[in-house]
Amino acid sequence: MHTPQDIFQQQQLIRHDNLLWLLIAQGVVILPLLFQLPLWLWLIWGGALYWRYQIFKGKRPFPNSISKFLISALAIVGLFLNYQGAYGVEAMVGFLVFTFIIKLLELRSRKDGLLIICIGFIAVAAQFLFVQSIWATLYAAFSCGVLITAWKTIYVTRELPVKQKLTGGGLLLLQAIPLMLVMFVVMPRLGPLWHTPLLNQQAQTGFSETLSPGDIGSLVQSTGTAFRVTFLDETTPRQSELYWRGLILDTFDGRTWARQSHLQFAGAPVPNGASQSTVNYEILIEPHRYPWLFSLAEPIKSDTGSVRSRITSEGLLITREPLTTRLQYQVSSIRPRETVYKALSKQQRQQLTALPIGFNPKTVALAETWRQASDSAEEIINKALAFYHQDFHYTLSPPLLGENSVDDFLFSSKQGFCEHFASSFTVLMRAADIPARVVVGYQGGRYDASENYWSIRQADAHAWTEVWLAGIGWLRVDPTSAVAPQRVEQGIDNALQADDRNRVAAGQFSAPQWLTNLRHRFDAANYLWSRWVLSYDAQQQSQLLKQLFGGKEPWRIGLIFLLFLGSLMGAYIVFVIRPKWQARTPLQQALKTFDNTCQQWQVQRENSETIAQFCLRLRGVQPQLDTACERLARLSQAALYDQQQDNQKQLVSALKQFPKE
Repeated sequence: MHTPQDIFQQQQLIRHDNLLWLLIAQGVVILPLLFQLPLWLWLIWGGALYWRYQIFKGKRPFPNSISKFLISALAIVGLFLNYQGAYGVEAMVGFLVFTFIIKLLELRSRKDGLLIICIGFIAVAAQFLFVQSIWATLYAAFSCGVLITAWKTIYVTRELPVKQKLTGGGLLLLQAIPLMLVMFVVMPRLGPLWHTPLLNQQAQTGFSETLSPGDIGSLVQSTGTAFRVTFLDETTPRQSELYWRGLILDTFDGRTWARQSHLQFAGAPVPNGASQSTVNYEILIEPHRYPWLFSLAEPIKSDTGSVRSRITSEGLLITREPLTTRLQYQVSSIRPRETVYKALSKQQRQQLTALPIGFNPKTVALAETWRQASDSAEEIINKALAFYHQDFHYTLSPPLLGENSVDDFLFSSKQGFCEHFASSFTVLMRAADIPARVVVGYQGGRYDASENYWSIRQADAHAWTEVWLAGIGWLRVDPTSAVAPQRVEQGIDNALQADDRNRVAAGQFSAPQWLTNLRHRFDAANYLWSRWVLSYDAQQQSQLLKQLFGGKEPWRIGLIFLLFLGSLMGAYIVFVIRPKWQARTPLQQALKTFDNTCQQWQVQRENSETIAQFCLRLRGVQPQLDTACERLARLSQAALYDQQQDNQKQLVSALKQFPKE
């Protein structure tokens, strides 16, 4: 015979079919995390599922303490070796996933199931450490729905249809959405979890502090997005004017360009005091693990929020720390021709005309010929551009170059990508004693008219030259436009041959139009999500609350919550209680009124009692109701057995008119 304690413990065990829901919930939650963590965690998960199946079949016992200790020790050693002893976010998430998996082998009671559900919710939050797109958010919401469904099934003691279980979990999740939205808007904005840099986070732009032939040609094959731009003015620059400056390279070793970071050139832009046309825009940039941001020339003012930044004397926008998180910032730029510059010093001029001795002799000789035959630097520039216009080809697959890479390019192969043209043009200018430097960044972009923003992709990566002219200052010269003007005016997808176009952005430019349109819609959705949700910081919250409610004082926040709770109660009454009341038949409504009346007589009708049975009991308790009870019992019998419409109407009327105390 079972004792009450045995019966209670038996009731606390999880049914086998409900155990399956916990396994499904765990798989849904950890699936995106396993793609970011060491591969051997897949093996541990598979092994745990197999062991759990053997327990279900009765072929294996639950693991003992020694087995669990050994497995945990091996996992800790594996994480230590995999991350080389670094105490970072990935290692902690890996350990969380491991404990989540191993808990399956201890799962017996509802208490164990609740612990797995709680760990599952933490694991859903950990998903955002790696991906924060709108699609990742929808998947996280789906994960929460499955977890809630599994949570409910823990307490189910009988078999229910799958649809009913999913519907119950989905309804609970939907009911939480209004509260979630209010909390998102009004709660103090703390730094989100994904602001923590990850150990395996790699540079996404592909730009480094050096540039060699082939670097940008490799970068444009990436499918990623570098940043998105929204112009805040009514008029926006033309696509051919969209040169997004990121980095200046000013030293050359014969093949590779690099930057001399300790030099701060005096040729910085300064407003000339006259009327300038300012371009104002907002940039949402993806993390790239470097300290430079992108802007149009010449930036004069920037607002990067809580991220400390400055505009250098070279007209670049630089942050104090490498950019490890998505950042939204605003910039104001004026056109280069509307600025004045301080003259270059002797040291600066030497640096900006320096070339390695013994390299590229043909190029140096050609530039010297132009210098002797020209009356001005502008004339030399025009001769160089005309030289490129003759017999050069813009291609993503140029031949390899030798030790004298510029000579090989200008006089042999004559095929190259933008870095080949920018590098060789800068060398020509320096050989002609014209200060010049290479600038790397992006050119152009794709305009989305539906959301009014520009998407600058990795495929838009570009390199060009800036030359120094006396009385003018730094002047942008893009030799690529002399060879392939479509690259600047229409974008890279219109400047390459079919074979090269198939390689740009992993072949996206050659995809069917419907697929391209669908990809653009996804990009627009991600942009809106990043701009209005992921970038919702304390500054934007303050502006929103001030605009909606006049401020963000505590009493205002409290008032918002009260209004929200009142609205929820009103909505519950209107959409839940009232429809249920209106759904009752006239007889059910009359019975409800009758039951309320009988409560005044201090008599409660049981659910199992018919009206006739209750009236008989009521007459014994309250004799003064004898006549009313006799009539009501007679009408109920007539309505039940005769089933005439008039009998039911008379019964409804008698129930409503039953005497009150």
